[in-house]
Amino acid sequence: MKNALFIGRSVLDVFSLVEDFPQPDGKTKALANDLIPGGSSLNAAVTFSHLGGNAALATSLGAQGLTRSFVTEDLETHGVTVFDICDDPEYTIPISTVISTKKLGARMIVNGSQDDCHLINKNHKFFDKDFDLLQIDQYERHFIEQNYENIQSFDGTVVLDGGSWKDWSTDFLRLADIPIVSEVFLKDGLGHFAEMCHEIGLPRWAVTRGINGVIWQDGTSSGEIPAVDVATIDTLGAGDVFHGAFCYFYANTGNFVQSLESANQIAANSCKSAGTRSWMSA
Repeated sequence: MKNALFIGRSVLDVFSLVEDFPQPDGKTKALANDLIPGGSSLNAAVTFSHLGGNAALATSLGAQGLTRSFVTEDLETHGVTVFDICDDPEYTIPISTVISTKKLGARMIVNGSQDDCHLINKNHKFFDKDFDLLQIDQYERHFIEQNYENIQSFDGTVVLDGGSWKDWSTDFLRLADIPIVSEVFLKDGLGHFAEMCHEIGLPRWAVTRGINGVIWQDGTSSGEIPAVDVATIDTLGAGDVFHGAFCYFYANTGNFVQSLESANQIAANSCKSAGTRSWMSA
């Protein structure tokens, strides 16, 4: 059984599924409501564990309370080991509001105002553990800065989950062996991203494009993986599921393109039900 460490921010999503977005000053009735622990690396870790791997999550939990308990209980239920990297007793897990539409297969997200934890716990023994793979998203950047050398010297594969481009994205790219990024990450276009990867020395990368599928590069080989045609109910967390599934299959097989294809299928299946957990029991 393969072991993976996921590093990233945890949030609590207040989730509603509606038929269509209401107009300004309008109202609509929810088809489903839920409170769901979220975050790119958290959802990826849950997916990795669900598929049969040993997943650990390094994240900021902060203050004791209902929000922290809700998140940690969910991770325990899904078999994910959690390491709290935050020593700030005033830090609280951000709460995000998510509205997904069944009609459009689209979502609207209002992120919490809480910044990444600045006061980082320095007693990190988990880098000494036997992990086969490590995933970073672009959060917990103060922890990443403090442990840059630990991540650089990691013996296994480092996967980057790149959502939107951020001021510190280049630093995260330089830590990665395999960046798998959203098309929103391509601030200056695909050609510029490919050139940047070449200059950094990253022969393997992929770009996820939703209904337009996945573009990949592996050395001198490249290609596209078409999107899977499914009856989409909700796309919330599909990218996170994609990353968790890719990490699982790549850690087990080392086959880059096949792992992308398997992740593409599982992420598509996750869109056939509401939220980020119900697909696991569908």
